Amino acid sequence: MKAAQARIDKQEEALDIIRKEEAKYAEQYEVVRKRREQSVRELRRLLDLLWPINAQGMHEGARLADSWDTADRRFQWNSAAYNRARSMLEGVRRQEQELAGVVAKQKELEAQVDRQLVGINADKDTLLRDKLSTNARISQVSNQRRDLESELQSIIKTIQQLNYQLVSQRSRKFDSFKSSLPWPVGGKLVATFAPDGKPARRGIGIATSDSATVRSVFWGKVVHNDVLRGLGKVVILYHGGDYYSLYAYLSDVSVETGQDVEKDEAIGHAGYYPEAHGNGLYFELRFHQKPINPQQWLMPAQ
Repeated sequence: MKAAQARIDKQEEALDIIRKEEAKYAEQYEVVRKRREQSVRELRRLLDLLWPINAQGMHEGARLADSWDTADRRFQWNSAAYNRARSMLEGVRRQEQELAGVVAKQKELEAQVDRQLVGINADKDTLLRDKLSTNARISQVSNQRRDLESELQSIIKTIQQLNYQLVSQRSRKFDSFKSSLPWPVGGKLVATFAPDGKPARRGIGIATSDSATVRSVFWGKVVHNDVLRGLGKVVILYHGGDYYSLYAYLSDVSVETGQDVEKDEAIGHAGYYPEAHGNGLYFELRFHQKPINPQQWLMPAQ
């Protein structure tokens, strides 16, 4: 595990270098974009000035000039103004080309970041499995029987230490979807969030039909897929930004630890859930290690 962690550390150092270059090009993009906007504004002002003069000249012709000197001055002024407009237009085109080059470099760096994250997260997946397995063996050897909440917090703490960075979270932030997450399974709400209850309930319970399909409420990564005493088969997904979702009392699971999942992707089927006196799902949301009320995050029930 130490060797794996050292390899991850080296990969993340390389990722930091790429991210710094990303930041540099983001700043460059803003500088060029603002410069181009200023050039376009100046060009528009000059064209707005030239257009009526040009139109009047075409209509009035030589009658506008009462002497050769006047005609010559007008010609020289118009010529200088048109040359200025032409020069500014060429400048705008060069700035557009520069912007296109910066955007291309940004996309190239984004692809490098994504490739680096895939490699880092694959190593973290392996390390996570080893750590969770080691923790379980230590508990068995020491005859340590932790309560369920302590067990869950220990699992999440182990995951947090790995500091996962998900490719899918570049543009999808969990906390932007409050009150709009889909329900993990269709059914009837039979148990509500009651963290101060006796006993405490840190999630919600949903009664379902037989073998109802359980789905991910958001894009994320499977960070736990195992049996937990008191919750049966459990899948925990990490969604980025220290947000987690937990799905318990599953009859079977169709995902593996380390797997990336889509929003609404099937992760298994509901099994026997005691509080439903039949098939159902126990569902939690957590921020860091703290349970949060799922009903405040899910879409209003129909």
